[in-house]
Amino acid sequence: MFRYFSFFALVVWSTACTKTKIVDPETEESNGRKAQKVAYYTPVYAQPNEGLLKVQVTPPKAYTKTGKIITYENYIFINEPLEGIHVVDNSNPEAPENIAFITVKGNIDMTIVDGFLYADMFSALIVLDIRELANAQLIEDFTVDQVFDYDPYWAFEYAEETQAYEYVRIDSVDHSKGIVVDWEIEIRWEYINDKIDFGIWLGAMRYDDTNAALDAVTEASGSPNISQAGSLTRFLPVDGALYALNRWELILFKINEQHQPERFGKTNTEVNAETLFRLNDLMFIGATSGMQMYDISDPFNPKFLNQINHFRSCDPVVADDTYAYVTLRGGTNCFTTDNELQIIRIDNPQELKVVGRQLLFNPHGLAVYGDHVLVCDGTAGIKVVDVSDRNQPKVLETYPIPFAYDVILNYPSAVVIGEGKLYQYDLSELPKLILISEKDAKTAVR
Repeated sequence: MFRYFSFFALVVWSTACTKTKIVDPETEESNGRKAQKVAYYTPVYAQPNEGLLKVQVTPPKAYTKTGKIITYENYIFINEPLEGIHVVDNSNPEAPENIAFITVKGNIDMTIVDGFLYADMFSALIVLDIRELANAQLIEDFTVDQVFDYDPYWAFEYAEETQAYEYVRIDSVDHSKGIVVDWEIEIRWEYINDKIDFGIWLGAMRYDDTNAALDAVTEASGSPNISQAGSLTRFLPVDGALYALNRWELILFKINEQHQPERFGKTNTEVNAETLFRLNDLMFIGATSGMQMYDISDPFNPKFLNQINHFRSCDPVVADDTYAYVTLRGGTNCFTTDNELQIIRIDNPQELKVVGRQLLFNPHGLAVYGDHVLVCDGTAGIKVVDVSDRNQPKVLETYPIPFAYDVILNYPSAVVIGEGKLYQYDLSELPKLILISEKDAKTAVR
């Protein structure tokens, strides 16, 4: 979701209507230097639930760009990156209905505990009471500021009026003032060394939507009612705690009796962490450089056990009692050409070992059930991999869809999110997948 940010220099060329302010110099010359007009882009800040960042429930809208997914009771929640969350009533899986959209700017990840939705809004962690979905409310006092790194240049547009100025600069961002929601132009007089060419280079950050994880918490009598996530989430509720990944950090929140998140602790993962997966008292972190294992028998004191490394790649991870299953994806964002499913023996955490590999096309999310792994293989569709022999996995079935992104498996059914489409399958005849429904934005809207 993130995974999660990469730094790069970016030149932006577009047009915008931007507020301009002129600041005059005290004198026109200083030590023989002439004052020049410099066009400065200055950030405009806001707090959650102010103006552009206001959280609200609106009528359903098309989901053309889809991201992370979670299921909760009879609902499916689908993230639209940086815009908000689509709510789908899945009471009838043969005819799911897109019933609402929750506007949450800057949103990538989400999870639900007992009717309270925890979501990122750029750098903040916010909480919504969705026990009455039609009247969902942001609990402003529960907002935790400055949790996640985010792209402060997301709203930046290069304005035509700056072309009249020889010198253009970008003001630095002060995150303590809030979230950057816009950029204004301020014309300042400055004494310039003519030998310096300033240009318009931005030290920016870009989202990589491969951030990932699978919340595999099993609901038991008396335990919290927790959403189930696809394999690309970085939020994981664990027995009164909420784990969240922020690049190189694992952040722990305590969820108190009022469901308010309280900062509890954080630890440096020492890797660019992307995904989380829970299996009983074990937690797995998928990172761009490998997989880590933690003992979470004490949820408020996770203990690192071991890690296994690979070349830089994008990789969610799921597991059963003996093996972990990791998809490695190559491409521009992941800085590698590897595209494969790796199977790792984990029954002895001190001796992690890759025992099997299966070549794939461009794998994203995955899920495991018994001797079968469902892999969302991007534009190559959904693949069902036979792992009965973990040393020699093999693809048994391929189901072509325009783009397979992530999957939630709740046997005997599975929910798959694609590019602007929601698919549901019956798994009772594995390796065969029986299509229950295929809904795009238009046919899913009530």
